[in-house]
Amino acid sequence: MLIVKDIYQSFGELPVLENINFMVEDDEIVAVIGPSGCGKSTLLNIISGIEKPDRGTVSGAENEIAFVFQDDRLLPWRTVWQNISIVNDKDDVDVIKKLIYDVGLEGFEQYKPAQLSGGMKKRCCIARAFYYKSEILLMDEPFQGLDYFLRQKMLKMLLKVWNANKQTVLFVTHEIDEALMVANRILILSNRPSSVIKEIKLPSYEERNQKPCGLNGIRREILSIISK
Repeated sequence: MLIVKDIYQSFGELPVLENINFMVEDDEIVAVIGPSGCGKSTLLNIISGIEKPDRGTVSGAENEIAFVFQDDRLLPWRTVWQNISIVNDKDDVDVIKKLIYDVGLEGFEQYKPAQLSGGMKKRCCIARAFYYKSEILLMDEPFQGLDYFLRQKMLKMLLKVWNANKQTVLFVTHEIDEALMVANRILILSNRPSSVIKEIKLPSYEERNQKPCGLNGIRREILSIISK
């Protein structure tokens, strides 16, 4: 379980995060959305240990954390296979093969990043993050810049890989539909200095698939909150 308690962060005289409190249960996907510039990426950096908060604590993240950044951060001189395998000393061939298959990169194992499309690079990053085998996975707008239809495909792929590996995921996004598709819960941040102003528990994935229009009311609620 990831527990974020009383986080406060400022940059000079600019307060960014103020009294951030929430928890993420084991094997749960929680999405974080909010206005641009409200500190979502800063929050992930604090949880990962990249940045240290002015005040507050993060517990449950003491062990190593996997992080999917907005940019792919693949090593350009290494192949898809090598970019995935490099994060784990075990070099478990069967696991790598399955992850490559699950993310749709079968046949591209020996390709280097320059030979891949933007979507394929994102897939490689997700496979790498899951192969790292950490208990917690942080994702900072991982599908930014992809078109709508490719994002939908990538989100379905993410759920497929998550169902097979079951990690605790904190997923930052600007796209409400992304949150509605993958998350168990959604945390809505206020304008800067940010705090959690609303937590929304979503219907099960089965209910969403059976009655997708049932999410329309939640979508309208989120829009009304973040537009204020």
